[in-house]
Amino acid sequence: MSQIKIPTPEKMQKYPWATTAVVLFSVCVFLTFKLLQKPVGCETEVKVWRDLYLQEKGNSDKLRDAIYVKNGVIYQQEVEKKKLDSTIRQKLGEKAKRIVEGKEN
Repeated sequence: MSQIKIPTPEKMQKYPWATTAVVLFSVCVFLTFKLLQKPVGCETEVKVWRDLYLQEKGNSDKLRDAIYVKNGVIYQQEVEKKKLDSTIRQKLGEKAKRIVEGKEN
């Protein structure tokens, strides 16, 4: 069986560019594999971050709604909705009233 020839310090001093190239290549290969390796538990972290994002989004939606109520935007939408509903009831008459009350399917 052949033995692996390990370069001696004298050889490394004689060929510094070759030594530097081998070391840089080894470091690049190591870092490439380290960066491409999928971390363990990645799906769990993504789920946790997604849940936190949805929670914060819900909080911001509540804040936005509160600001709209304060400024009267949502109240205006309710008034328009009631006006539209009453227009539909007037146009459709008694049948719409029974449908809204749930007496007719």
